[in-house]
Amino acid sequence: MIRAAPPPLFLLLLLLLLLVSWASRGEAAPDQDEIQRLPGLAKQPSFRQYSGYLKGSGSKHLHYWFVESQKDPENSPVVLWLNGGPGCSSLDGLLTEHGPFLVQPDGVTLEYNPYSWNLIANVLYLESPAGVGFSYSDDKFYATNDTEVAQSNFEALQDFFRLFPEYKNNKLFLTGESYAGIYIPTLAVLVMQDPSMNLQLPA
Repeated sequence: MIRAAPPPLFLLLLLLLLLVSWASRGEAAPDQDEIQRLPGLAKQPSFRQYSGYLKGSGSKHLHYWFVESQKDPENSPVVLWLNGGPGCSSLDGLLTEHGPFLVQPDGVTLEYNPYSWNLIANVLYLESPAGVGFSYSDDKFYATNDTEVAQSNFEALQDFFRLFPEYKNNKLFLTGESYAGIYIPTLAVLVMQDPSMNLQLPA
């Protein structure tokens, strides 16, 4: 039995639906940024992790790596981590300090870290300022100052909660080391002055 061809209107609607679905996936960072498989691990993690770019100030794009809490991501705090320097990549904190994986001496193998911060927290590692690590600026201008870096980090944090709205009401901790002693307080001032972000900062 020969089936009749679908009516043109049906095909048009189906095509439109597929295009809308594809466009929506393209705008959803958690989908397109999710890390499905990480080389160097003998066993892939049970928690979700993401890597991509957050919009900083001007034409800046700040690279992030976000690891969800292994315990209770919906209720665990969000911890922002910034390495210092200035000029040190926050991936140093991720891969050699308190991230879920630690790079081994062979430079290839990863082992799970039994003391990882993401045992109890959702951790956002942000490479800042632009020019550090994988972070970049469209205009290729990388001279900066503490005020501009704070603004760029603030806008990147806003972008993070836009892409991950499920964490917007979680408690937020701003942490770092070395020159982050400048990055964190200057960023905290902006966060506390903007009630629209609806973030909970510990006293």
